[in-house]
Amino acid sequence: MKHNIPCTLFSEGVRNSIRWLQLSLCALHPTAELGPFRKLTRYFLYNSPALEKLDLSECQEIMCLKIPCVLLQLHFLKVSYCFKLQVIESKARNLFSFSLTGTRGTVKVSLGETMQMKNLCMCRSDLIYYARSELPSNMPNLETLTIGSPKERVDTPMLPTKFLFLKHLSISLTLSFCPSYDFFSLASFLVASPSLEMRQMPEQHHRCLKTLKIKGFHSAKSLVELTCYILKNTKSLECLTLDTTYGQCAPMNEGFLAEARRGAAAIRTYIEDIVPSTVKLTVVEHCRRCHADSYPNIGAAWNNF
Repeated sequence: MKHNIPCTLFSEGVRNSIRWLQLSLCALHPTAELGPFRKLTRYFLYNSPALEKLDLSECQEIMCLKIPCVLLQLHFLKVSYCFKLQVIESKARNLFSFSLTGTRGTVKVSLGETMQMKNLCMCRSDLIYYARSELPSNMPNLETLTIGSPKERVDTPMLPTKFLFLKHLSISLTLSFCPSYDFFSLASFLVASPSLEMRQMPEQHHRCLKTLKIKGFHSAKSLVELTCYILKNTKSLECLTLDTTYGQCAPMNEGFLAEARRGAAAIRTYIEDIVPSTVKLTVVEHCRRCHADSYPNIGAAWNNF
C-alpha cells in the first residue's frame, strides 16, 4: 500500500512541535519538494529540534541511520526488526535510552557520548563478554541492562570494574548455546552490581536481589552451580522461578523437550533441598498431559558435581 505524506507535515511549524515519532512497516522514498534533502528521514531528523523519542520498527528500506547532534532533546531511540540496517550512528548528546533488537547480521553501532546512558537493550553475538568488559567504563550510569546473545566464544570475565547504579539486569541465551560455556561465570555481573534489585548472578552476600527468574533452565552443570551459589549467598532473595520450557509447552522439538526433562530432574536432585524456607520456589515444567513420558536419569552426567 502506498501513501503520499503531504509535505505540509514537514513544514517548520509542525516539525518544531513533533516530540515523538513512531514509524512501523514503512519505506520512505524521496520527493522533489524536499530539494537538497532528498531522503525523507534525513530531512526530518535534521529539522526536528523538539524530537524526544524515535521508534523505528520493521522499516526494511533503512540501511544507515544517522542521528545528528542538533537533536538535543532526543533521549529515547528504539530500532527493531529493520533487517537491512547496517549502521547506526548517533551524535545526540542527551540520549539515555537505546534499544536495538531483531537485526540480521552485525550492525555497526556508534552512540557517541554514552556517559549519560541509563537504559540499554541489545542482542548480538559475544555481547555478554563485551557488556561486562566495556560497559562499566563506557556507560557507568546504567540502571537497566537487557542483553541477549546467540553465541559467546569466551566466558564472562571476573573484573574489578562496577555497575554502581544497575538495578535491573536481564541476560538471554539461546537453548542451542555453546555447551562448553561456563554459566557460573555470569556471577561476575552480580559482583559488579551492588544495587541490583532484579534478575541474575551473585558473589558476596547480596542485600538487594529479591527476585530471580531463569527462563529456559537446563541441566548444564555450571548453570546449576550458579543457581545453588545464588541461593547460598543472597540473603535478600524472596522468589526464585526456574522455567524449563522457554514459556511454551506444545509443540516442542524433541531435543527441547528432552533438555527440559533433564533440567527439571536437576532441579529436584540438586536445588530443591537447599532452597531456604524464606524463598518461594516456582518450577515451570512441560505439561505432562501433552508430553507423558518419564524423566531421564541424569546421574551419569553429574558424577563430579
